Amino acid sequence: MNHIRTLGRLLAVLICTATVGALAPPSIADVPVNSPVEGYPRYEPQTACKPRAKVGTRVLATWIVTSYGGRSAGISRSCAGGSTSEHKEGRAFDWALDARSAADRARASRLLKALFATGPSGEPAELARRMGVMYVIWNDQMYASYERYQPKRYRSSSCRRLRTCSPTLRHRDHMHVSLTRAAGRARTSWFAGRRD
Repeated sequence: MNHIRTLGRLLAVLICTATVGALAPPSIADVPVNSPVEGYPRYEPQTACKPRAKVGTRVLATWIVTSYGGRSAGISRSCAGGSTSEHKEGRAFDWALDARSAADRARASRLLKALFATGPSGEPAELARRMGVMYVIWNDQMYASYERYQPKRYRSSSCRRLRTCSPTLRHRDHMHVSLTRAAGRARTSWFAGRRD
């Protein structure tokens, strides 16, 4: 009986190891080095309400979940309400993560490190720039292209006091990734050969 339990545990470890290996993120070399790196994107706020998910947003969301694990928390949002959001143009993605979870914090850290690393071209934040990432919000921090992705404290305008603010408004139960219009259309260099 103990042998069966031991074999079962060994099999579980092997399956877990294989799964983690399958979810290991691609290296920064997974970018087309033969094309110039885009500049730091400027801020392009929502100007219309066309919430259908854009092709580039779908491709990037799938790549993140496949490469790093976790799950999608959606792309499109209703046009109701007065707030501005790239979700309402189908070019923002929410990745479901829990800031209280060590595993989710590690996932987030791996993605952020890859996005903002110096790439094969020698350019800083090469992957983020090639993907057309306009900004990322996660766990009370914002990484904006127009600030060269340097982390800044973030607080939603809907939060009067940070400690009484919801995990969603603090981006502690998901990571928000907003894309430029070109990236939403899968028209930046990272998307070459990836459009569905």
